[in-house]
Amino acid sequence: MPIQNAGESGQVCFGDSLERREQTRYGLRADVVFEWSDAEGFPHRGRGFTRDIGIKGIFIYSDSQPEEKADVEVEISLHPVLDEVTKLWMRAEGVVIRVEPATNPEDLFGFAVLNRSLRLHDAEPIED
Repeated sequence: MPIQNAGESGQVCFGDSLERREQTRYGLRADVVFEWSDAEGFPHRGRGFTRDIGIKGIFIYSDSQPEEKADVEVEISLHPVLDEVTKLWMRAEGVVIRVEPATNPEDLFGFAVLNRSLRLHDAEPIED
């Protein structure tokens, strides 16, 4: 998905809709691997893809669904975004602030992450 930015106002276009946000988000479909622990402390891993990414947050679609308020570590693959072959990843650490259930059995869950930190790296992602 190409990046679409509507300018400094924080308005981002997704198809025919216009979202008003405090921070600019970029429509970007990138593969992700993520980890979180449930309320009992059991660790979980999931895979999915981003809908959009911004400095303050990320929205992810996946067949795994972390709970709201769960701390999550997300590895975002920047391989398809760049023209050259690279092993560049973005690591985000944050908290799940919203969960959207799948509307149909074949649909994926969606969840929003409020970023606490973001950094680029070229090391391997979270191990399976």
